[in-house]
Amino acid sequence: MNIEITILGCGSSSGVPAIGNNWGNCNPSNPKNRRLRSSILIKTSKKNILIDATPDLRQQLLNSDVKHIDGVLITHCHADHINGIDDFRFLNVLMKQDINLYATKQVIQTIRERFSYVFEKLSPKANGFYYKPCLIPNEIVNEFSIDDIEISCFQQSHGFSETTGFKINNFAYCTDVVEFNTDVFDKLRDLDLWIIDCFRFEPHKSHAHYDKVMTWVEKLKPKKVVLTHMNNEMDYDHLTTMLPHNCFPAYDGLTIKI
Repeated sequence: MNIEITILGCGSSSGVPAIGNNWGNCNPSNPKNRRLRSSILIKTSKKNILIDATPDLRQQLLNSDVKHIDGVLITHCHADHINGIDDFRFLNVLMKQDINLYATKQVIQTIRERFSYVFEKLSPKANGFYYKPCLIPNEIVNEFSIDDIEISCFQQSHGFSETTGFKINNFAYCTDVVEFNTDVFDKLRDLDLWIIDCFRFEPHKSHAHYDKVMTWVEKLKPKKVVLTHMNNEMDYDHLTTMLPHNCFPAYDGLTIKI
């Protein structure tokens, strides 16, 4: 199965630039340093799958001309990964149907607490008009499928909480992670493509930093690595001069085919 992955956003929770027009070490004249919050779109010949619903979701879907989503996978419930959830209403309107959401039991429970209306059915009086977003919760454990797309999921340490990583075929997406269990490490060996959290150069309590990611890459030996969830320390051109031949910084709009 051929897969096309689009980086909808590769920034940290603040985005780049951060509020206050703070570019940090990033060169503002390079458009590849302008980063929306982290999310990807996975396309096969039949399906569009979104990972995470950032506060920038509207702009991300416009940028990539997305009009249809067959499922959304949620990594965790931090605001930069779910606070765009209300924008699904406008996809509901375009698609004329509810959207399947896939997440762990705990994540679904948290979404119910914060956005209870998204799992409620439309009023019969609405005659099918989507006056609110409508999502269908699907609890995930270990392995699941969206039609013919087989997906495995695994838990990752995010410092003070856990997040979910996803693997499809020989591609894995691991954002907001600082450590992996040994059994998860085994799932990540010899990948064709690994999109991995690389927050900054200095160590962080809940995100992987540059040296840690490079240590993982050396051990796991993926064919291609794309760094994501980068803050404003991580200048695109500077990173490209440092990285091994098979590693690249993401940029918004980057498309990868595997």
